[in-house]
Amino acid sequence: MTTRRAEKARSTRSKRSKTEVDGSKLLIVESPAKARTLHRYLGDGYVVKASVGHIRDLPKRDLGVDIENGFEPHYVTIRGKGKVIQELKRAAREAAQILLGTDPDREGEAIAYHVAEQLGYHSKHGERFKRVLFEEITPEGIAQGLENPGQIDFRKVDAQQARRILDRLVGYKASPFLWKPIRPGLSAGRVQTVALRLIWEREEEIRHFQPQEYWRVEALLEKSGVRFTAKLHHLDGHRPELHDEAAASAVVEAVRDVPFQITRIRRKERRKNPSAPFTTSTLQQEAAKRLRFPAKRTMRIAQQLYEGLEVGGKAIGLITYMRTDSTRVAASAANAARSYVEREFGGRYLPKSARLYLGKQQKGAQEAHEAIRPTSVHRTPESLKRELEPDQLALYSLIWLRFVASQMSPAVYDTTTVDFDLTGADGRDYVFRATGSVLKFDGFTRLYRVEHEEGEGRTLDDLEPLPELAEGERVKLLELSKSQHFTEPPPRFSEASLVKELEKLGIGRPSTYAQILSTLLERTYVELDRRRFVPTPLGETVVQVLIRVFPDTFDVDFTSNMEANLDRIEEGELDWRQELGKFYTRFARRLEEGEARSDEIIREIVQAEDAVCNLCGEPMVVRWNRYGRFLGCSAYPECNNTRSIDQPPELDLGDEKCPQCGGELLVKSGRYGPFVACSNYPECRFTRAVGKEQAGVPSDAKCPKCGSPMAVKTGKYGQFLACTAYPRCKHTQAITLGLKCPTCREGEIVKRRTRRGRFFYGCTRYPKCEWSTWDTPTAATCPECRSSVALQKSSKRKGEYLRCAACAHEFEATTPETADVTSV
Repeated sequence: MTTRRAEKARSTRSKRSKTEVDGSKLLIVESPAKARTLHRYLGDGYVVKASVGHIRDLPKRDLGVDIENGFEPHYVTIRGKGKVIQELKRAAREAAQILLGTDPDREGEAIAYHVAEQLGYHSKHGERFKRVLFEEITPEGIAQGLENPGQIDFRKVDAQQARRILDRLVGYKASPFLWKPIRPGLSAGRVQTVALRLIWEREEEIRHFQPQEYWRVEALLEKSGVRFTAKLHHLDGHRPELHDEAAASAVVEAVRDVPFQITRIRRKERRKNPSAPFTTSTLQQEAAKRLRFPAKRTMRIAQQLYEGLEVGGKAIGLITYMRTDSTRVAASAANAARSYVEREFGGRYLPKSARLYLGKQQKGAQEAHEAIRPTSVHRTPESLKRELEPDQLALYSLIWLRFVASQMSPAVYDTTTVDFDLTGADGRDYVFRATGSVLKFDGFTRLYRVEHEEGEGRTLDDLEPLPELAEGERVKLLELSKSQHFTEPPPRFSEASLVKELEKLGIGRPSTYAQILSTLLERTYVELDRRRFVPTPLGETVVQVLIRVFPDTFDVDFTSNMEANLDRIEEGELDWRQELGKFYTRFARRLEEGEARSDEIIREIVQAEDAVCNLCGEPMVVRWNRYGRFLGCSAYPECNNTRSIDQPPELDLGDEKCPQCGGELLVKSGRYGPFVACSNYPECRFTRAVGKEQAGVPSDAKCPKCGSPMAVKTGKYGQFLACTAYPRCKHTQAITLGLKCPTCREGEIVKRRTRRGRFFYGCTRYPKCEWSTWDTPTAATCPECRSSVALQKSSKRKGEYLRCAACAHEFEATTPETADVTSV
């Protein structure tokens, strides 16, 4: 038996050696999915393996950088990658050629070098290693990559290594400044802190914004049954400044009896060109606005589309490489799109020549890359409906539509500006202006329109058409109205607008934006409110401490210049060790100053105003734990008194003492809210819950199991109903909105909260019924199907409206009766 097993093992090794050795070519990529796709296209002469991402990195628990020795990094094998390296070594042992096919960017180049280094790149057989680049995972793209093998680009490796060391130095040296005043374990990222600073500074701008009152005067006019509006545009040759109602009323009275006669008409044809195909940044922005995809989700799905998916029984890459700053388009791809446009829409929709977008690159763009586009324009979204998951299809459709539209003719608008020069009863000169726009030729907008967010201004599509008008003609004045307005602060950043701001300022690179935003959310430095970033108290304290200690390290201009220097390292213009040396000289000086002034900074930023410890009389300071903020005595550890901040209960303990040891009772903040605890902790561990009543807030509901009254309590994910007979009866239930689920019609709609704190609505019968929505349900009745549940929606073009939760019919929002989540 043993002999048979040995013979079988030798036979298996022999078979394996015929495929993996004997002059075969070993192709190494970083992704198993990409490896599977490539394996299907390549013949028996290739063995395809995956490194499964990085295999080497700086150590987790040590700095890993020899500062005194030219910032030499000390890389270690990532935990769990030992088996991967051994498998790659076995496959490479007698391979005739080793092809490194990792992603065509800095990070991919660094992975390729670390893999090659482990497989003997610096040995006498180093000539076996070749670098291949796949811009797209298609038969043509693979063949092109294999026909043009090159060498590892060490300038890219140096640039990536410099970035990694830079991030490690900042994180490792700066993070401890957060541990004493806030809590251990917090981190200070080089780029993420600057992004957090932008969010915090915008919030500060909003808080300190002083609204200014102003008034508008509008005339409602009519011609041939068509109504249109003219606004007061000039007063005595200047922009009107109406700061109170009296000034607006004076304008209305002055022109009330003056005929509105047209003095000037300006007609102009305006052309609106299509946007360039997506870069990484613009893809993240548009997916956030149109699909409501977070940047991390967008990049994950784009990676799947690039690496290859099953289409028609074979795996194929559907888009080109998705990490790019370039808008360049290959001539062959542009011509294929033009052929499709001419066939589907006709010659009118085709511009005279192909648009290659050669002059649209951002600073630092990787010129070897193309824009993000479909690998074949003939794979339309409609043809892939049954092949892709909904999210994959949605993102692919966005990429396909944007690319095809980029090769279409401009949209043509006829714009009309009409001026009414009036002399008021007070002798002053008034100019009222009406502006209208008509779409003359839809061009690329037949296929694709760019989505706009709040604060991005009006577009030509937002202007209403005007009736036929002529100079000297009088129009009928129906109404003169005045309206009060107030200036508004800039809006908070959304994912799309923050990505746009980071790119404009040169902070980070588009390939890093997804990680920056997800890190800020995961560390609870920010939270999303109506899809806008709001800094948490923790995030505000973190950024204030860091910019006080390191004012230039986390400065926007400094970070932008550092990104530019990393680009110059990649281009071979700068030496990475010298650049790190320049940075660290200044950084080390800030470290010394920060350590000397740490107590002063802590007092200024985290000391609570007028808060004194009720046990020892020392000042209280703001502290954090995993559950939020609290006040802690500055005399800790001699005094361990704490007090709640974010959930201060209105509770008078009076002279009540601990029933177990007779000690003082204190109100503290815990994971599920405030509670009462003994001051002699840990010797005495007495605690009890705190609420408006000890048993919770009473409700009218009865326990369906024992008939006892139910009370509203607060848990990890919000409020719920619990039986007051606890612990004898442990029944709990969700607080519903009083609306039936539109899908199963058995359960009721309940407000829930995700692990990250975002609220949504779902069915009480989950997981049997998986209906859920981010939109607020209302008790409005659908005029089509008579369903009694509608969702509140809004858009810039439609305004406020309702969408039926059952049939998706959209109808006007006429003061809907919003369900009350707090009703019991």
